[in-house]
Amino acid sequence: MPVAISRKRLLDFQLSRGPKAIGICANSVDECAAAVNAAQERILYAPEQSEMGAWGAWAEMLFTLSRTDPFITPPRGVARVISFNGCTYPIPMQNQFYEYLQFGFGRYPKTTCTGLNCVPFQGYSRGIVPTMTDFTAGKKIRVYPSNTADSTLRTLITGTDTNDQPVFNLDGTVQVQGEMVNLITPFTDTTIAWNSIAAIQKDITLGPVSYYQVDPITASQSLLLTMEPTETTATYQRYYFSGVPQNCCNTTDPADTTVQATAIVKLDLIPVRAATDYLLIQNIEALIAECQSVRYSEMDSPQAMVKSQERHRAAIRLLNGELIHYSGKEPVAVDFAPFGSAHLSCQRIGRLM
Repeated sequence: MPVAISRKRLLDFQLSRGPKAIGICANSVDECAAAVNAAQERILYAPEQSEMGAWGAWAEMLFTLSRTDPFITPPRGVARVISFNGCTYPIPMQNQFYEYLQFGFGRYPKTTCTGLNCVPFQGYSRGIVPTMTDFTAGKKIRVYPSNTADSTLRTLITGTDTNDQPVFNLDGTVQVQGEMVNLITPFTDTTIAWNSIAAIQKDITLGPVSYYQVDPITASQSLLLTMEPTETTATYQRYYFSGVPQNCCNTTDPADTTVQATAIVKLDLIPVRAATDYLLIQNIEALIAECQSVRYSEMDSPQAMVKSQERHRAAIRLLNGELIHYSGKEPVAVDFAPFGSAHLSCQRIGRLM
């Protein structure tokens, strides 16, 4: 019978020797959360980490594409797409600079293709966006809070008006870029129509908050995004896919124009706040070592930085051991780099000086 591996929580750190090891109270959720969040962030961005990161820091997700909507926008908690699989076959993923290479093919899309694909089926990063779907110029934003207790809280929407000028308003006596909207049930509309949306932020709420674009004339609306209670800024990665096929050729419905695709994604850090929140880094001993590293790094002592680096190396060793324990060391997946692997991070190693 297979054994399910449960994800670690902030509570598991509180019940460990971690709080005592860094001199904080185990019952203080705020102090434990601050220490763990700092340790997770340092581990997540450590250059010693592999492409996929620590154990539990990646996931497989399912998306739907079509020729009329060749975009995907992974939800909060996803840093980027590592690998993509379209119609059961892996396809290349390119970063945002790929389309700007001097002797490359430039930015897609270029033409409208019919029949056979005239461009390769591959993905391109489109950078950071504030909404899950594209905003249509000339519409207002309608905000739906899901909990009536959030009526005293607010959200700030930033962008340009219908004259394509940045919007500024006064919040009391403080000038803010955008329009401040109160979270009043059942919904609240912005006072102006927008040409574009550049950013959305909100207070920490008790329930999710949904944002719709609304036509001022017809009152028709469509969902732009839904922000989670602890989500304060709307920031998502978007990807465009060229050469999307009509369908995956295994459908019995000739009218089906969707393409089912899966992706291996790198998870992003969502800071923990409550004892029941799940941790991104699943190795408690590694977290304790990294918390000690953070603590030493804040000390004004000649040997503090040496001890900080030693504790950080100990955390990375524990994470590497955990990765081998769960995913194995021998049956590895190899990514061949025909154009070389002498990255700048390898400088002063071997003959690369």
